[in-house]
Amino acid sequence: MRAVLLAGAAGVALALAPATGTAQDDPIVPTFQLDRRGDVRGPLDIVRVAMSRRPDGRLRADVTMRRAWGAAELGARDSVCLKLYVEAEPDAEPPEYLVCLTAPAQGEALVGRVLRNRANGLPRAVARATVTRPSARMAHIRFAQSAIGRPAALEFAAESLTHGVRCPAGTGCADLAPDAPGTRTFRLRPSPSPG
Repeated sequence: MRAVLLAGAAGVALALAPATGTAQDDPIVPTFQLDRRGDVRGPLDIVRVAMSRRPDGRLRADVTMRRAWGAAELGARDSVCLKLYVEAEPDAEPPEYLVCLTAPAQGEALVGRVLRNRANGLPRAVARATVTRPSARMAHIRFAQSAIGRPAALEFAAESLTHGVRCPAGTGCADLAPDAPGTRTFRLRPSPSPG
C-alpha cells in the first residue's frame, strides 16, 4: 500500500513540475560584475551591474547601488549609463552605445534612452529604454537588440555620474563598474564551434 502511495505522489509531482528543455522555460542567467563598495564619494555607488537576454528577445541591464536611490539623486547633468562596446576597444576607445537613465522633467519616473556615440558630436538618441524598479537599490533597463545592431557579443560596464556638493566642481563624482578599463563580455549568440 505504501509503495502505491509513493508512486502516486511521484506521479503528481511530475505532473505539476514545469516542463524543461525549451528555450522559453530555461532559467535566465545574467552575466554580471560586482564592484567595490565605497569607491565613490557621491550617492550613486554601483555595487553590481548585469546583462541578460529576456524571453521576448529584448536585452535587460540591471544596475544595483549600495544605497536606495532615485530621481532625487540625479541632477540635470547626472546620469547612470551602461557602456556598450561592440567593436571598440574599452581601454582605448569610447563605447559605441550608451544606455542611460536620467531624471525626468517632472515626477519620479526615471527616463531611459539608448544613445549612439558619434565621433564629431554629442551622442544621438536612437531608441527608448523601459525602466522598472524592483527595489529601491536596483533599476532594470530593457531595450531592443535592434537598437544596438544585433551584435554576436559585446563588452559592457556601468558608470554613474553626479555633481553634488561633495563632488569636484568640474568633473563630478563618477563610479565605474568594473573599474576602468575593465568590462564584462556578454554573448548574444553562441560562439561558433571550432571546426
